[in-house]
Amino acid sequence: MKYRDHLKVLMNYFSPATPVETTIADLSNLLNCSERHTKTVMKSLQEQGDIKWDVHKGRGKKPQLTILLSEEQLLFQEAKKLAGDGKYRAAFELARSLHTYQNLFNQWFEAGLGIIKKTEEKEELDVLRYPFYETNLSLDPLKIFSRHDSHMVQQIFERLVEYDAQSETLLPRIARNWESDDGKRWTFYLNKGVRFHHGRELTSKDVMDTIGRLPQKHVIMRLIKEIHTPNPYVVIFHLDQVDYLFPRYFSGMKLSIVPMELILDDESHFRTNPIGSGPYRLTVHDENLVRLDIFPDYYRERPWLDRIEMIKTNDFQPKAPHPLLLRAPDESWQGHTELEEGADFITLNCNRALMKDIHVRKQICQLINPTEFCLGNEMVAHSFLSYRSMAKDEDESLPCSTNFNGEMTLTIAAQEIRDGVNHEREALIFQEQLKRVGIASTIDILNVTDLCKPDVLMKYDVVVGGIALSEDKLLSLIILMQSNELAVFPSLDEETKRIVHSYIERIRMLPDNLSRWEVYVELEEYLKEAHILFFLTHRSHTIYQPKNSEYVHLELDHHGRVDYRKVWKRYG
Repeated sequence: MKYRDHLKVLMNYFSPATPVETTIADLSNLLNCSERHTKTVMKSLQEQGDIKWDVHKGRGKKPQLTILLSEEQLLFQEAKKLAGDGKYRAAFELARSLHTYQNLFNQWFEAGLGIIKKTEEKEELDVLRYPFYETNLSLDPLKIFSRHDSHMVQQIFERLVEYDAQSETLLPRIARNWESDDGKRWTFYLNKGVRFHHGRELTSKDVMDTIGRLPQKHVIMRLIKEIHTPNPYVVIFHLDQVDYLFPRYFSGMKLSIVPMELILDDESHFRTNPIGSGPYRLTVHDENLVRLDIFPDYYRERPWLDRIEMIKTNDFQPKAPHPLLLRAPDESWQGHTELEEGADFITLNCNRALMKDIHVRKQICQLINPTEFCLGNEMVAHSFLSYRSMAKDEDESLPCSTNFNGEMTLTIAAQEIRDGVNHEREALIFQEQLKRVGIASTIDILNVTDLCKPDVLMKYDVVVGGIALSEDKLLSLIILMQSNELAVFPSLDEETKRIVHSYIERIRMLPDNLSRWEVYVELEEYLKEAHILFFLTHRSHTIYQPKNSEYVHLELDHHGRVDYRKVWKRYG
């Protein structure tokens, strides 16, 4: 909107919709500019439809000015201008002050969402644009905590391999091939010409450096005895023991390959402005917007979407029912609900004096009523795996009557992924159930990183938390059962840790998935029967898929995200 500031001055001086006689000289003084420029301003404002400027011929006849815009109309136009300039935070703050025009602004904004065409430097771009609620994204692969972090890392970075859940096989990515004769010596062959977004070629040294960042207690670090890089495109791993699952670890997002020199230069900057080798590079990450642009030198097939714009806003809620908050491309979209793999759960800390007694743990587990934890989109869990939960008898969800002798006060830790995203609600429900049988308790909300520090965890009898499994469900569960970065394993006593290790070793040595799953189920049942692990609920997600649509793969995965890499448009 041209000459907006001049219009504001006029609106502060003249009443809207009221014709007023004035002169160019008077307006020139008011606007603090030359008479010549004042004429230009008035002509432009009239052409924009902001004012009516009637010039009457004849001596002594003054021009007549009518302000056509109301103050709210002006603010509405300003909000649109701010949004058009990418200043979304300021635009929404201004829009919140509107009354009559607030819904109109929302409609205008929503019309620009979804997949749109955009011309930039004479090039036509296909852009996916949608609102994204405010969150502090952590984009360093090693520092990811939430599904939002993981989803972004998937687009910006590449891994050695990618796990395909449908076929239950590994797909080549940076590694074009891998092999082992004995399950202990693994050789990975890298693709040539894989480049990071800042131009440098990715080599075997980057693979070694990425692994070297992992904490010494990380599962994969406990497996590897030596790493050799005989040339820039070959990495050889020597393991301490047979592990036929070993290549699958490299499909995890935390093992995305990074350029170590940039992390050493400024790790905190890398966390919010990372450089990867994936199909999209991060070009904007500020208070208004997260933007991904296509990486033209990507070593694999080029994605169809040229750009993704995630507009940060907490308050805007489009009327379109699409979970991504974008308008569906057509009316053929249909949704179906899927249970999330993974669960909310309670872990009883066997290293605490009170929890060392299995009878105490059993009594506590028997009083828990998991149905009270369920929201509308959730179901009672009996396992991390939804199919196992659905196969269980509903009577298993009912609490048993139990009597406690003596006074007892439990310390409860509620897991938090980031500010405001935590298990406080579940911890409060658990606290109320304890209170009914006379057990006092306290609750602290703790960041997941702090919670698993030994000196911190030792303060708590019970941890209330949850996990969403990755595409490779078995690998997620193995890591969960052995990770010092999650609450389950550190809550075990030394004898139970040895038993868990023995189960995991059996799984690693088995060459087929069916046998591996059988052993995992044994492990899960053991922890349940020892009253160390108590399952609460499975969450669910509505997954939208278009039928007979021109858009292919524009659908939400089981974490409620679109994989931008796979979307394309069919013509004709």
